[in-house]
Amino acid sequence: MTDTRDNISTSELTGQPVSTSSEEWRIETEARTVLKMSKEQRDVVFNGRKDADGKTVDRGVIAIRGPKAAEEIKATMERLQEARANRG
Repeated sequence: MTDTRDNISTSELTGQPVSTSSEEWRIETEARTVLKMSKEQRDVVFNGRKDADGKTVDRGVIAIRGPKAAEEIKATMERLQEARANRG
């Protein structure tokens, strides 16, 4: 039997309770994960990685989900940084 109860956590963006199975939570946690990365790691996440011969090793968000998705992640990252700055 599947547990249908939502787990609730507090959104860092809004300070409000949010279901951890919601799209809102997925977007926020994805952005938080990318924010923890170095600039080089973020570049790979968004643009992918090629080997010395130019062959694609890893595809990035842009190649997999498109430029709009990458921009949405970046916008959420900026909102998180602003929320963090306003708390401090």
